[in-house]
Amino acid sequence: MLKPFILALAFAATPVLPAVAQTAPAPAAQAKPTAADFAKNMQGAVGQTFEGGIVLKAIAAEANTLVLTVDGPKGWRTGLTPADISNALVGGFCGTAPQFFETGVSMRVDSFDDAKLAKGPVVTTCPPAAPATPQ
Repeated sequence: MLKPFILALAFAATPVLPAVAQTAPAPAAQAKPTAADFAKNMQGAVGQTFEGGIVLKAIAAEANTLVLTVDGPKGWRTGLTPADISNALVGGFCGTAPQFFETGVSMRVDSFDDAKLAKGPVVTTCPPAAPATPQ
């Protein structure tokens, strides 16, 4: 049951989020966008429900860290660490927008399960790609 939720999180959410994130305008001609710029421009994605019942609950900025908060059905995080959830979402995000971290913005994925918040690690680079499975 856990793997479908993580896969849903990694693959269903990621096509939308990088596209929205890329719309963040630089405040000045050569200034890089900040986490606040990304958060402001990504608000339209809040409330979206993805495969497996994963819901994007909030997008905010804390200093220069973009914070995504997700929730899912009761028990969806069982057996997963905050780093597992972060790696799934950020890894998928990096698959379509690998240049995101070049702006100097970091990212954190927080998650709720049964009204309990788990804060993810602050990520400053794309995680290593998962090894290919032989077929």
